[in-house]
Amino acid sequence: MKEIKDFISDRVSKDIAIIVAFLLAVTAGFLGFKYYLLLRENSVLKMSNDSLNNSLQALTINYSKLRDEKNGLSTSLQDQTQKVTALANEVGGISGTVSTLTKLSQTDPELLEKYSKVYFLNENYVPKSLTPIAPEFTFEKSRTYMALTDIMPHLQGMLLSASSSNINLLVVSAYRSFNDQSSLKSTYKVTYGAGTANSFSADQGYSEHQLGTAFDLTTKKVGGSFTGFEKTDAYTWLVANAYKYGFILSYPPHNSYYVYEPWHWRYVGIALATYLHDQNKNFYDLDQRTIDQYLVNFFD
Repeated sequence: MKEIKDFISDRVSKDIAIIVAFLLAVTAGFLGFKYYLLLRENSVLKMSNDSLNNSLQALTINYSKLRDEKNGLSTSLQDQTQKVTALANEVGGISGTVSTLTKLSQTDPELLEKYSKVYFLNENYVPKSLTPIAPEFTFEKSRTYMALTDIMPHLQGMLLSASSSNINLLVVSAYRSFNDQSSLKSTYKVTYGAGTANSFSADQGYSEHQLGTAFDLTTKKVGGSFTGFEKTDAYTWLVANAYKYGFILSYPPHNSYYVYEPWHWRYVGIALATYLHDQNKNFYDLDQRTIDQYLVNFFD
């Protein structure tokens, strides 16, 4: 009986050992398989990681190239912008030069010449275009006074401005042709003698009036003799304001050409008239080359 029990106990022990061994073997196999799977997965992941690293490096290189290209394009754009700006300035300068040359070519250079015993206008010279001055601005209403068409707005603007200040300026002499001046000078010579006439009247060809831009101004009270005109409010107003409209006093006190003529005003353009006023200079004291610089702005 004891032997049977021992046999059974021994058998159970062996079976348990076999089962345990089997379980251990299965577990080992399962763990080994899992380990294999992990190794394989790790290998795949490593390969993916290496691929990602390679892609990242490639992207980094591409980004660096793109950045360099962008910087290069930005620099190129700046260079092109500077060139375009420079070209635009150059074209603008050329355009301005062309515009200036065009204005000069369309402006009579005689209009700013110094006459009065200095320069000469021949008998054939006639202003480009003459327009009658409105009778409301003239001393003799029945007489026609002519002026250079392009300066009429300046002349009328000055006379209207004076009128708004209760200064009634009237034109008593305007454009005179070469022959008109010749006849007038002959009359003066007969009346006053040649020496006296030469002190206040220009010979034909030397009169500013032939330009159509010079005017003798008076008032009803003073009349055509101009006596005492320099003492009037009208003269005071002209001295203070005429330059704003482009007019200057041709023959101020102590000039070396003719006697003092406070009534004789010549249009030379606002730019030059303003310069002369601000600098307290006289037209005939300037060098002709200096005067000619203002020709382009004559009608402005």
